[in-house]
Amino acid sequence: MPIAGRVFRRLVEELRAIKSNPSDDFDCRMLERNPYEWQFGIRGASGTEFEGGIYHGRMQFPKEYPSKPPSFTLLTENGRFKTHKKIRIRRLNDWQPSWGVRDGLDALIDEMPTYPDDELGSVEYNKEERRDLAIKSRAAAPKYGTSERRKLIDEIHKYLLSKSPPVPVPQLSPSRASNGTGGSYVVSGNTFHATNSNGVGILDSMNAFSDEGHKLLPSWLKLFRWRKQN
Repeated sequence: MPIAGRVFRRLVEELRAIKSNPSDDFDCRMLERNPYEWQFGIRGASGTEFEGGIYHGRMQFPKEYPSKPPSFTLLTENGRFKTHKKIRIRRLNDWQPSWGVRDGLDALIDEMPTYPDDELGSVEYNKEERRDLAIKSRAAAPKYGTSERRKLIDEIHKYLLSKSPPVPVPQLSPSRASNGTGGSYVVSGNTFHATNSNGVGILDSMNAFSDEGHKLLPSWLKLFRWRKQN
């Protein structure tokens, strides 16, 4: 069988295996007009600043595949790798012909939270910036390429979003500050306790006040309530 035929057969088998045993952490689709290029999406790893994020990209297979690994290009701004540039995944330096698409995507997920170390296509953002980009990435899939490609990207985004838990809200340590009304508030976890200047409680918790009461809250507290609910 010609090399191109063997590679194509291998890719079809891999795609079939992924569809029969799907992952909650990634999804991929083969381009109909070019089976040697796939669209993929990954979820950010739990417990990292990428958690909750959905990152899209392109995967291109060389004619020597699986003797040589596929190349990866990210389309979603992420704070770890440049977009629209081929990137280097260190674990794939030791690529084995027995590895496949699943191994490559798992390696990319693991690589995201690591220190860049000046590798190909890397960028260095702080954790807060990466966290903001992770939340932003959920809003919509990137618009890229032909209508066929955009359709695949949208399908991948919808699937991964269905597998993603809500964006986690950081637990705040207990603190006390002025609420600007002569009183004070205490934050403990996700619970708020506020008092007026006479020491009378005006809010038992974020989950126990009416819409009418919400109108009376200071703007900072309204914002925190909105972020907690979303």
